[in-house]
Amino acid sequence: MTHVPVTRADASRSRMIQATRDWSDLEVVAEAVTAASSTERTVYVERLGNLYRWSLATRGGGYPLLRIVARFLGVDHYRIYVGFRTLPDGTAIVCEDPAAFDEPDSWALLHLDGCVTEASAASRIKLVLGGSHR
Repeated sequence: MTHVPVTRADASRSRMIQATRDWSDLEVVAEAVTAASSTERTVYVERLGNLYRWSLATRGGGYPLLRIVARFLGVDHYRIYVGFRTLPDGTAIVCEDPAAFDEPDSWALLHLDGCVTEASAASRIKLVLGGSHR
């Protein structure tokens, strides 16, 4: 297998990763979950009111999470820094400042069986997070 060094993040993936920090519309998070579903089988989603965030997720801790985020962005893992926090079940998720984060109204781990569409992702996110939706 030939290793092809990647040096620049795909612009759309960079925009999607922003929704791990910034509360966003459901459509933005559904797009990110759809993109992640091509390689990942577990993602984290959360809701605060009518806004959402998402994260790549792993039970392996910070270093494996860093590698997963780098793969998602298409960059070498030595070129990025990823803050994280650990959920009560031991799952690590992206978190800019684990000492100070907005507590969501609800959160869940989505287990994906393969690639999902944006409509399917949005539907599943709404189903697992409940609450009012626009």
